Amino acid sequence: MDKTLSTSAHSDQTQQVRPQATTETALDHDFERLAREVDEAIQALSDMPEEHKEKAFRVKKALEAYHAHALRRLVRHVRQDEQGKALLYDALDIPAVYALFLMHGIIKQTVQVRVALALEEIRPYLHGHGGDVEIVEVAEPVVYVRLHGACSGCSLSSVTLKNAVEEAIRSRVPEITHVLMAKDDVGSGFIPLDMIAVSKPEELIEKGWVAGPSVDQLSEGKPLAYMEGETPLLFIRIEGKIMAYRNTCPHMGMPLDGGMVDGHVMTCPWHGFRYDLNSGECLSVPHIQLETYPVRVIEGRVWVRCT
Repeated sequence: MDKTLSTSAHSDQTQQVRPQATTETALDHDFERLAREVDEAIQALSDMPEEHKEKAFRVKKALEAYHAHALRRLVRHVRQDEQGKALLYDALDIPAVYALFLMHGIIKQTVQVRVALALEEIRPYLHGHGGDVEIVEVAEPVVYVRLHGACSGCSLSSVTLKNAVEEAIRSRVPEITHVLMAKDDVGSGFIPLDMIAVSKPEELIEKGWVAGPSVDQLSEGKPLAYMEGETPLLFIRIEGKIMAYRNTCPHMGMPLDGGMVDGHVMTCPWHGFRYDLNSGECLSVPHIQLETYPVRVIEGRVWVRCT
């Protein structure tokens, strides 16, 4: 009798476990199916006549606002208990729950994730032009990116695609005000003087940044030579922006700090090569470019990353 009961109990436990696993799988399939149905329904709304579409989207917006209100109240109530809070965090591992909370603004994506999503949207366009882009660093409110392939070859193509990348990021991530190219690609190495970097000096040092001249040492439109170890640097302040370049003309390696600056164009004092300071590109000979460095301003001091 005891053996029969034990076997029966084991059988009951097995039956309880298997349906649960099966249920989880079914729920995952349901989520995917429901997500597709939502996308199809929204697309159908978009195809409706304008007067009907407006009413339909008003209903959609009202329902979403109602659900968001209820969910926020529920989350606030559950989080009052430590065990409930832990269960909420565990629930975020469920794709359907995460998507629902994200849609209603209960959880928010990081700036890094949102920048990555913005680049994913524009990636097909870049691929169509034989190029690609990668995120080098996100240091809000600045993003450093690197262009690859055709994006970093032809100067005209690189500028066009660089502008497309900037527009994609800044339009979708308003916290980002500047998109800069990594130092080994086409791009400027400046930030506005009034930008207050979020990093502390000690944090910058750990990431390879070094202290440069003070802002007061930089006069408008006058190049300043500065040595950092064995690296000759050139700082230029134009219209409230600071740019940093290697103080070497790519033509014959001569220093540029004695050159004349007219607007955003600098002329080498040795052989007259002209450079666009916004991009570092040579205006005299195609495919020649100044080596740029990213900069930040913290407490009146210019910081530059040379590595």
